[in-house]
Amino acid sequence: MKMRNFSRVMTWMLVAGVLVFNSGNSFVFGEATPWEQARAQTFKTLGKVEKPSKPMKIGVVLVTLANPYWVSMKNGYESAAKEFGVEIDVQAAPQENSTTSQLNIFENMVAKDYDAIIGHTITAHNLIPGLARATKKGIVTVTDARVDKQAAKEAGADPIYLGLVDYYEQGRMGAAYMARELSKKGGGKVAIIEGLPAAPQSKGRKDGAKAAFDASPSVEIVSIQPGNWDRAKAYDITTNLLQAHPDLKGIMCANDVMALAAVEAVEAAGKGGDVMVVGIDLIDQGKDAIKAGRLAGSVAFSPFVIGEICTRTAIAASQGRKIPQGVGVVSILATKNNIDNLKDWK
Repeated sequence: MKMRNFSRVMTWMLVAGVLVFNSGNSFVFGEATPWEQARAQTFKTLGKVEKPSKPMKIGVVLVTLANPYWVSMKNGYESAAKEFGVEIDVQAAPQENSTTSQLNIFENMVAKDYDAIIGHTITAHNLIPGLARATKKGIVTVTDARVDKQAAKEAGADPIYLGLVDYYEQGRMGAAYMARELSKKGGGKVAIIEGLPAAPQSKGRKDGAKAAFDASPSVEIVSIQPGNWDRAKAYDITTNLLQAHPDLKGIMCANDVMALAAVEAVEAAGKGGDVMVVGIDLIDQGKDAIKAGRLAGSVAFSPFVIGEICTRTAIAASQGRKIPQGVGVVSILATKNNIDNLKDWK
């Protein structure tokens, strides 16, 4: 398996009560749930973090709070802030494509007395001016590997980069599952609905899904379209796909919001159960849809834990700690076969 967004790809699968790490090692849950076990492993990659000895204020800039995924991450930030006794200010852009608004929020935080600022960029470039201003002021900044590192360096930005999530592997995992399942029924035509084309997570998931479909002789990609993370757009794309390809068998979506819209469009067309839909994020609505057999699966990883690990990283960096490589969260494939074991996943 290729190493992509962080130095050690952590893709685990849930099989018969054992969490299997891609190196071949396994961890028996015992009393811990899969989510608790994955969370503990993520914390282990960073190491122990001490509570600050003096008051600390952290600013956080999310993509949007219109998506349950980011709401869960906000909850993770607030939980970690309470645990470590730090003040935290979590803000977000109004929509997932509001690049200018997000930068304005970040730059307003730079102008205030924050000890650290964490930014989850919408595109590879939109937060770079803010990161550069923060670096110039000596503010600790944390971001993810979606940022264009070369462009950031040229602008004078020097944030701590966390790989966090292997987006390519997520797309590959979901599409490979779909291809395997469809091959049991003779295969067929499939489509990909990506997110915002300029967003690195969208590109990674699209490229991973395409690679998995291309590697399967039983499926044929008939369309790849951007849904821009928008429910209404994904619904319309699916409706049009079903009209253009009445024999369509599967749709891989870059997140659960679009996947659930695709499911609704499939059902509205009277094809419920005939078209396999897989998403990414495992939001609560996605869990319910998988249990009901409406959504075939979702690649799960914990935005709550991302909020926790980013908070811990900011605290550790502010204390002068060198942040290790390979800090990232676990991804697993959630289906109807294992969804009952993921009740507390968040």
